[in-house]
Amino acid sequence: MERPNIFDALRTANGDDFHVDSAMLTETTPVVSHDAGHQEPQSGDDETSDEEGPLPPEGDSSPDQSEAELMEGDEQVPEASSETAKDGTEWCSAPTISKTAKTAPRNIFKMPPSKLLGCQNVNTPNDAFSLFITDKIVSDVVEFTNIEGRRVLKEAWDPVDREECQAVIGILLFLGARKQNMVSTEKIWDSVKGSGMVRACMSRRRFQNFMTYMRFDDKSTRSARREKDQFAPFRDMWTDFMKALSSHYIAGPLLTVDEQLVPFRGRCGFLQYLPSKPDRYGMKVFWVADAENAFPLYGIPYLGRPLGQDRQVNLGRNIATELATPFFKSGRNVTCDNYFTDLELAETLSKNGLTVVGTVRGNKRFLPNSFKTGRHLGLYDSEFAYNGATTVVNYQSKRRKSVILLSTMHDTGVVDRTPENQKKKPEIVLFYNATKGAVDTVDKMAHAYTVKRRTKRWPMVMFFNIIDLATIAARCVWSVRFPAHPLSKKDGRSDFIENISDQLMYPLLKQRMTSVAMPRSLHEAAEKAIKHLECDDLVKRQRKTSSKKALLPPAEDAAKSKRAGSKRPASSQDASTSGSKIKRCLFCSWRLDRKTKHTCCQCDEFICQDHTHKVCPVCIKAMATS
Repeated sequence: MERPNIFDALRTANGDDFHVDSAMLTETTPVVSHDAGHQEPQSGDDETSDEEGPLPPEGDSSPDQSEAELMEGDEQVPEASSETAKDGTEWCSAPTISKTAKTAPRNIFKMPPSKLLGCQNVNTPNDAFSLFITDKIVSDVVEFTNIEGRRVLKEAWDPVDREECQAVIGILLFLGARKQNMVSTEKIWDSVKGSGMVRACMSRRRFQNFMTYMRFDDKSTRSARREKDQFAPFRDMWTDFMKALSSHYIAGPLLTVDEQLVPFRGRCGFLQYLPSKPDRYGMKVFWVADAENAFPLYGIPYLGRPLGQDRQVNLGRNIATELATPFFKSGRNVTCDNYFTDLELAETLSKNGLTVVGTVRGNKRFLPNSFKTGRHLGLYDSEFAYNGATTVVNYQSKRRKSVILLSTMHDTGVVDRTPENQKKKPEIVLFYNATKGAVDTVDKMAHAYTVKRRTKRWPMVMFFNIIDLATIAARCVWSVRFPAHPLSKKDGRSDFIENISDQLMYPLLKQRMTSVAMPRSLHEAAEKAIKHLECDDLVKRQRKTSSKKALLPPAEDAAKSKRAGSKRPASSQDASTSGSKIKRCLFCSWRLDRKTKHTCCQCDEFICQDHTHKVCPVCIKAMATS
């Protein structure tokens, strides 16, 4: 039988109470420690009391069985053994908490009616993007960029405005969606091989000046702030972005804590070297993300050792606790790797209404001594130990390699013994594998269509990173709000980002068309881009209007059309038969020299069949009334 998805299993019928139960994940067979060597007793195999059972014959030397638990086939279950770790932690080979049908309180999560907050007005991808790159962020960039430009260039600086800042972000997204972020500006603005839409939106010199003098804080007060905080040049911008992330999305029952390495090789006081990461050099950011939708919830940049402190102790535990603090008393689970997981973290989160599942390093002092060797285990064997609500498992994944996991979510050691699971992975291992990769997924998506360009300033790199994360968060909101939309599909992310870039560049494109004397070729490119964007916007407004209006009955609709007579707006097919002129299509390349007699019913421009969009009668009616 195919193992069900873990996120679908959390949405079982129980009202609004969502909890994790072992029966929901796999067809499992309960197994205890290898030292015990037996299965848990089945229901109905209760102890036999002295009053109900037969008395032993006189002179019988058999041992007292008053505390023995009888199994099927009259097999006697040995007593559970205990072991003390190096730090004094007592571990038992059998569960110390009896498993009942009632769900443990720590595994109950009350799902809210909706995952989205304040997203009722999100009707376009740009609306979702503006939830995270807020008006305040854009205004701060404009303000501090003008301050820096006037400080350096004096009177020669031409102040930037909000439309230009949004257009710059749109150009960055446009290049990122087409994976041209590392292409030089000379090639992008080339009159032959460059992008006509980018050239029409902004000149190359203006774009370069904006990127050169872009700032995110007041440089005159930076020195005093930097003495206390190395992240001062970008702290306010980062704080605003974190507030935006936490204001519009409610996390599900499963969270993931991990680290992201933002690639950078320039001058930075908290640069990190991580050989296990693809980029190796960069700035480290610790994140907590939603395990289901890979939504980045909250991040903490790692700034190195604080001044005056010789050594950082328990950094992983402290970071995981800080990231989980906003979710205390919510019944959620936190999945993390061996950098964060230890027994003290599990106890701290358990006291605050959270559970934890994570891998553990084999040198931890709280582990049983048998877990540190693992040589007595066979391939794909598991060994369990229990301490109250904490369960640890030692699983032999390879012949000379074992993995140790800790869980406060699972009460008993359960191993999936279905034919599909040939490696006999325990339930804890399967759960960890299903929920560990949310932050890695965020990092992977940020790399796929990144807006990062070459720069020697680390605040610019962090700004590029929050733009990438904002597109990821915006698409999560869009997919939850419109799950059936084409842009919500798995392969629609580049189109989603390009749609945002079009809407961000449109205001400046329209402004430059009326106020700037452009060359003929550039003017034609801008005109095509504007008409394309206006056409898309018109279709969206038509769909929005038609969805709000009630449809007329067929008989009434026909009678109304008959009374209207010639006032009905003509479609492109009707317009094509009314005229006899033939001209080149406005949207086709001049090299194709494609002639057509079909015209647009709105602007009377000539368009070929490839650039003609069919419109239903309801939308035509909406166009006539608007």
